[in-house]
Amino acid sequence: MIRTISRILKLFADDGLFDEGVALIGSWCFWCYQRKLGARGIPLKTQDIDFLIPNPYGGRKHALFVDRLQALGFNRDFNSDGSLFLWNEEVKIEFITPEKGRGTDRAIRIDKLGISAIPLRFVSMLLDDPITVRDQGVDIRVPHPANFCLHKLLIASRRRKIEKSLKDLEQAICTAAVADGGELRTLFISLPAGWRRAILRVLERAGESLPLYDEEIAALRRTLQPASAKPS
Repeated sequence: MIRTISRILKLFADDGLFDEGVALIGSWCFWCYQRKLGARGIPLKTQDIDFLIPNPYGGRKHALFVDRLQALGFNRDFNSDGSLFLWNEEVKIEFITPEKGRGTDRAIRIDKLGISAIPLRFVSMLLDDPITVRDQGVDIRVPHPANFCLHKLLIASRRRKIEKSLKDLEQAICTAAVADGGELRTLFISLPAGWRRAILRVLERAGESLPLYDEEIAALRRTLQPASAKPS
């Protein structure tokens, strides 16, 4: 699978998509943190690779983008909301874009890439202050670790399925360990009060489900807790 992932990332880089604001997110982003930033090594339990597309997309037109992915051996298909995904027996490629306004239950068309992406709340913060990691000669745009950490905590607080919530929590806690504490605190302060409360609540409960991370959870709470006392 790693070979397939590397080929996908190289195609995105060769097409200039990372230079145009597209970012690798989700569990394969965390894989980059493990390989390049020293995040704690935990097994990945996903076949999905997710890419975040800015909305609006300011890059150039990539008329053959989907065709080039299919040439790597992927099939084209659509989710029930109309969003495009590509898949083979190893990997599923999905495209995410920030949800705007009151939201929609339909996919958002990105004409320059010839795709329709899944609109999701909260993901816009992953586009702020991205970093670039280099793997096997490929420069990959990924979210800033502080943004990734707090986004994962926020999503974990809203999950209905406990196994997905725990995966988000584990990745957030391990990413916090390689993020700058001052940057984490500054970003946390900037979030809406309701988001901050949700993050602190999920951290309060995290030790019950992830007792092996007690020290890391306590350290993250100490990093964020002083900020929580500031006026909302």
